[in-house]
Amino acid sequence: MMVNKVDILAFGAHPDDVECAVSGTLLKHIAMGKTVAIIDLTAGENGSFGNRETRLKESKKASETLGVSYRECLGIRDGAIENNELNRLLVINSIRRYQPEIVLANALDDNHPDHAVAANLVSNSVFLSGLEKIQTFHNNELQNKWRPRVVYHYIQDMLIKPDFVIDISEYMSKKMDAILAYKSQFISPKNNAPNSIIGLLEQIKSTNAIFGRPINSNYAEGFNVNRYIGVKNLFSLE
Repeated sequence: MMVNKVDILAFGAHPDDVECAVSGTLLKHIAMGKTVAIIDLTAGENGSFGNRETRLKESKKASETLGVSYRECLGIRDGAIENNELNRLLVINSIRRYQPEIVLANALDDNHPDHAVAANLVSNSVFLSGLEKIQTFHNNELQNKWRPRVVYHYIQDMLIKPDFVIDISEYMSKKMDAILAYKSQFISPKNNAPNSIIGLLEQIKSTNAIFGRPINSNYAEGFNVNRYIGVKNLFSLE
């Protein structure tokens, strides 16, 4: 069975979700020698700016900036993500092909309706991927079951209190470079259009600065979990 095993598999409902919310963490772990793949559930074709072809090109450039090993788009319709059996099988297929130890997924609650649905879709699929009786195939070969150790949900537009944060100060500049690969999304507003994404860069910096302050760092990214985290001893906590 064909497997492109990675350490971390990051899912995003749309291209640039991962870059905006969690690319500092990915850069940090890639520098540690960890392998990373990104899967966009949709091509972001229904966004206010850009189109399918543009955003696919931009995501390729962002991936090169980050240094991820693999990236793909599952082709679910933008704005219509559902946590249904068909989509769960698509996600399970991906999990079994990459066999990650850790999965990163969209925010549990956010402004865009796709985000929370995507969070639950991925979380449910991670559990189901470990069930042998749920069969999926790749290149006509039966895939082996695989359940990642954990799912962490990154924080997006809504300022949710994180369960833990990761210092990304050293990688903040390169994170911004990866985000700016999405030129179609960072444009000047026309006629002061209220849906312009102008200002998002400053929001991202501000959020990462807020998350960094309690751990005495310049910037950090925040995460939520669906279950509590076990540690070996009190000294492993910072």
